[in-house]
Amino acid sequence: MLRLLQKTKDLCYLMILLMLLPQVAASSSAEEEAIKVQNVRYEIVGLKVMIRYDLEGPLGRDYIVKLVLKREQSSSFLHFPKSVAGDVGEGSFVGVGRKIDWELLKDFSQGLEGNDFYFVIEVELKPKGTSFLWYLGGSAAVIGGVGAYFLLKGSKSEPSAQGGFPVPVGRPPGN
Repeated sequence: MLRLLQKTKDLCYLMILLMLLPQVAASSSAEEEAIKVQNVRYEIVGLKVMIRYDLEGPLGRDYIVKLVLKREQSSSFLHFPKSVAGDVGEGSFVGVGRKIDWELLKDFSQGLEGNDFYFVIEVELKPKGTSFLWYLGGSAAVIGGVGAYFLLKGSKSEPSAQGGFPVPVGRPPGN
């Protein structure tokens, strides 16, 4: 009977763990798939580079937007401009005609030679405050469940003679 109860507990812990993991993963990936950056274009106006883009995604959410400068002739060239202003960083940037101003000469005092540069806009959803608490609580539940599973699994104690069936008497030697 004790072994049956132990196996039932083990199965319950395993089922809880398997039920929690897919829900945590699916909740973040569905929103991430809904984000689209389109129509990235730029023009040089005076000493600034003006980058424009359109961002589609869930309304009412904050995003983390990063600007990346790349080069067609060199796949290893990767620069994250620092002297930027506008619809970049953290904020609610969903919409058409988003704009980032980059002061090129502050990052490259000699300018850049070549005409094979292009921009990539990297966007991700900023985690919600309550989301973080849910993930933290879910993680604690999973860790607690796994910990309890191993603690209970490791504490297999045999029933004692006290209060239970008596320990059988061994056969006398030679019989």
